[in-house]
Amino acid sequence: MLFVCLGSIIYLVSLSLCATFDDVTNLEQRFKKISPNIRPRLNQTDFVEIRVLMTLESIKDYDEVSGTLTVVGTYVLYWQDEMRNWNESEYGNLSVMRTPIIETWIPKILIRNMVSKRSVFLFDNDVDIRTTFVRYNSSGHVKFMVESMHECSCSANVMYFPFDSHECAIELLTVERSNEIRISPNRKEIYMLYTRSNAEWYVQSNHVENELSRFYSLIKINIKLSRKPRFLFLNLVVPIVFLSFVNLLVFCLPVASGERASMAFTVLLTFVVFISMVTNILPASNALSLFNVFLQIQLFCSILITFCAVWSISHYHTFNEKNPSGVIARILIRASRLYRKTCKTKHNQNEAQGEKNMPDDENKNAQQLDKYVNYDISNKVTLEEIRYSQYFFDEMCFKTFTFVLVLQLIIYSIMVLYRN
Repeated sequence: MLFVCLGSIIYLVSLSLCATFDDVTNLEQRFKKISPNIRPRLNQTDFVEIRVLMTLESIKDYDEVSGTLTVVGTYVLYWQDEMRNWNESEYGNLSVMRTPIIETWIPKILIRNMVSKRSVFLFDNDVDIRTTFVRYNSSGHVKFMVESMHECSCSANVMYFPFDSHECAIELLTVERSNEIRISPNRKEIYMLYTRSNAEWYVQSNHVENELSRFYSLIKINIKLSRKPRFLFLNLVVPIVFLSFVNLLVFCLPVASGERASMAFTVLLTFVVFISMVTNILPASNALSLFNVFLQIQLFCSILITFCAVWSISHYHTFNEKNPSGVIARILIRASRLYRKTCKTKHNQNEAQGEKNMPDDENKNAQQLDKYVNYDISNKVTLEEIRYSQYFFDEMCFKTFTFVLVLQLIIYSIMVLYRN
């Protein structure tokens, strides 16, 4: 019998502590009497401070060509309502009340750098609007959460492409003057606990700052995006570097093979294809990309290599006829003579140092070999000099373009590694 009485008492007490349908209805009717167009202040000269917390759901896309950042985020707004509060004991200890947004006051917030629609509150249809609520508690604290996907303008900085980073911002702006509504960040950074990763970009850093003036209140959500360079590095940078080294092999092919010109033109056309690919990726702006400069220089070197290959082929037949006519041909032969003489002088100096330790038989053999490498430095052009001039031309071209390529790679690597 005692347990039955205790159970009845507990049941009656629990009923008295629970809010009934009538309690919720009465509080709802009370809220409806308050105009949703009036700011929630008893003294209408006071401003309403809105605290904003952004939760970044995902970076959907960033198009550096058009300079458009597409993000999916949730905005949680907090403020104090001085008119929509109640005594819990008068409404069945009701502590929380949800009100549709069409029946209560909410602030209007715009995104200043939005590409298309400027409002933060983007609803798909009327049902979505009717089922979106503002959450009140008995003390008048308000919480309003809205999800949004929007496109913001963001200028691209492609100087270190494909290891580039871009600083973007989402600028939240109030419509009313700052003496009516002010917005401030709830945290100094974005809430990213539930952020989904993007295949191409990741958020390197972020911070939130606010700006207050006489005419507006602004929150600037700064996001620094960094590219994940593995895909472009393996499929764009590495092939171009390998192709640049392959281009040097033009001077390793014998002129008589007939394949030197075809290889040079093939590599040149391949560079043109890669340039068109990079042009479609990078934005059309005045900002220079180091990788684009590297590619343009390699294109120019490929044009010079093609010119040198064609010139060497055209003069190959002239040299075979022992008729080195032309200013360039004569300069080439004289330069090859000078280069051969320099190499001969260095070789003799090395031989002179080694002859001191040589036996007599070996010294005689060295002198005999020295006779074979002797050449005529007179004005008469011999067949041996013509062939050596062709070898000299190919060697000088190979060394020059190799030096240019290696120097470019070193400079580009240093600038990328120390970009920060």
